[in-house]
Amino acid sequence: MNSSHRSLTWTAAGAPGIEVRRRWNAGQETDLPIGLAPWEILRVTTPVAVEALARMRARAVPLGPVLNNPPRRTVEILVPSGTAAAWPALPGTRCVERGLIRCPPPHITAVCGRRTARYWIIPPGPTVPETTDSDALCEAVTEAIAHAARPFLPISPRRAAR
Repeated sequence: MNSSHRSLTWTAAGAPGIEVRRRWNAGQETDLPIGLAPWEILRVTTPVAVEALARMRARAVPLGPVLNNPPRRTVEILVPSGTAAAWPALPGTRCVERGLIRCPPPHITAVCGRRTARYWIIPPGPTVPETTDSDALCEAVTEAIAHAARPFLPISPRRAAR
């Protein structure tokens, strides 16, 4: 069984599996409905996402599928349904609970050699969770934003005296 067949479990409620399989086997992207499947999409600006994902990997937090979207300069992370309702207004993030997401076949990654508008940082697959834990992701994104802002924050008089 090829990887696109094994990767369809996370699309089950969101799109007809036969059509997704056909398009992915032909090497084509396919649109999947957000919100009908048991996941939503968190869009994060690329620098913040890279930092947040690195923090999560360092903590051994399991990561679900993650797409890079260079034209938008964002990374799109599959999160559990209901995340959008609870996601705080963090700069550079947007949680999408309805719409479509264009997904390349799972073999389209940064290292595959094929250039497309979108590619998988973490492709869906049999050993990848369907989604990334939204609480752990929120913590990592908040830390990444704070880390990026640190050079622009004023130094308190106490810290300057040291």
